Amino acid sequence: MTRSAFLNLVRSGLWNIPAAHTLFRGMNAADWEEVFHFAHTQALLAITFDGIDGLPPEVRPPRPLYLQWATLVARIEQANKHLNSALPELFQSYREAGLHPVLLKGQANAAHYLKPLHHQCGDIDIYIGKEGQATANRLLLHRGAQPEGEASDKHTSYSLHGIHIENHRILLRMNNPVADRYFRRLVKEWYPQQVETKEIGGCPVSLPPPTFNILYVFMHAFLHFLNSGIGLRQVCDWARLMATRQDNIDKTLLEQHLRKLGLTRAAKAFGYIAVHHLGLPEHTLPFSIKGMEHAGEILLDDIFATGNFGWYDTRVSSRPQGYWAGKWHTFRKATKRCMKLRCFALGEAVWYPLMMIINKIRICWRN
Repeated sequence: MTRSAFLNLVRSGLWNIPAAHTLFRGMNAADWEEVFHFAHTQALLAITFDGIDGLPPEVRPPRPLYLQWATLVARIEQANKHLNSALPELFQSYREAGLHPVLLKGQANAAHYLKPLHHQCGDIDIYIGKEGQATANRLLLHRGAQPEGEASDKHTSYSLHGIHIENHRILLRMNNPVADRYFRRLVKEWYPQQVETKEIGGCPVSLPPPTFNILYVFMHAFLHFLNSGIGLRQVCDWARLMATRQDNIDKTLLEQHLRKLGLTRAAKAFGYIAVHHLGLPEHTLPFSIKGMEHAGEILLDDIFATGNFGWYDTRVSSRPQGYWAGKWHTFRKATKRCMKLRCFALGEAVWYPLMMIINKIRICWRN
């Protein structure tokens, strides 16, 4: 019952439609605590709160929990404003240095929500290509940024004014080498001449073109799912993007890209959840989701089990102390997970263990 109530609130908040009042009649304090837990672990606190605000007072959560929820929503709004306030300075400085920054994921996805400030935020991701990364890094260091996080061959990470910023030299790396080469060719086709401009936080920022962006947002979420897990928010991001940009998408081309990348079945499973559990109109999808019930429900169960980026998965042991012990634990966990989920994208799953080793070598070589 609580899972159905939670999903109903998500749909209400995503599309500004009334929640089904009858679902919430008879819910006690423990039931509402479980719904709150789902909202927290799936990174959808503010979206579900929007759904709650449409409920009659007599079926809303107990007042202490309601006030706690409202406080967290206010913090999410402030965090989004803080991130948005950094965009003008970042984009201006990068552009003045001759770079072509493109905003990715987080704040770019938020812009497609009914209430952008209610999208649960994290950091600022900017793509500037291989040639621009060194310059972008110097600009951040000059402004007082501090290096942050583990080394990655895809991006460098910094903290500036309490904001985590990632300068991406590589948008995304697929495990399957053939698919990875195809994806890199797609990036070269649009960057930097065919970017889309949108105002976010009072600043005109560049975004990937719509068809590619929908492909990329899905791919980023799916690869995290294969590695450690995702929250329902990642599927919501994709659903909102599909709904708001459907008139600007080349659906035939999108389906072709998914097929060549070996990701059609995975995308259909995402589509099943988006339509049957999140309320996305089925006609917005570039493919049929007939026969995807089993795979879609497996995906949804895993999303509830792992939570946002796998942070809440109680089925796996905690990472041990020590650098190499931790690395070995991560490798074993990810490999076991990929083999279990290989039905979604066989090529990505079977290549994953080898690519983890290769990418570690790349990082050591670059450093």
